[in-house]
Amino acid sequence: MTVNKVDERLWKNKREEAYNRFLEDIEIGYVDADIKELIELVFTKKNIFTTSSCSGRIVIVDALYPWLREETSIVFKKHSPVTLEDVLSILNQKTLYKLWLIVSGPIIHFNALNLDTAIKLLTIVKNAGFKHSGIISISNGGIVIEVVSGIWVPFLLKDGEKVIIKDLELIVNLANKMLYEGKARLEKLFKFLRDADI
Repeated sequence: MTVNKVDERLWKNKREEAYNRFLEDIEIGYVDADIKELIELVFTKKNIFTTSSCSGRIVIVDALYPWLREETSIVFKKHSPVTLEDVLSILNQKTLYKLWLIVSGPIIHFNALNLDTAIKLLTIVKNAGFKHSGIISISNGGIVIEVVSGIWVPFLLKDGEKVIIKDLELIVNLANKMLYEGKARLEKLFKFLRDADI
């Protein structure tokens, strides 16, 4: 397999575009607050930048199956812990298919200037608990690394108009604990990256 050399000028242009987009997103309040400090740190590093990121979230979707993209409606989304009242308000709404509460951990896409940096970054993220991470593309625009925690858990809440869950409080508590687990890994990653020469 031939690895194309990254075009440094193109990579720097992409980095600048990503940074400007990040600043715009802060201005309009679009940036996930729990990952803002990590992204700011990443942009102080010379050989990496981020293109997309999420600190982890809890969503409720109306879909036949939780992994489907088409014919799926997101009816609730939060990057912070949910309350019983949050979920009950959604359960009381009319359902088209099935309501699934899905907890997903952090996901970040990094772009590295070279293979050495990409490998170093992968070592850092895996040590921070992001074991399911890897290089997903290599081009003259950079080496893209997808960093994922492996936290992804669906709970079936409602089938049509029939509520399935008997102990909703237990599910809400479990979902919040899983969300916190992902955010704890993010904190660890922040500390590792802060001290890394990358």
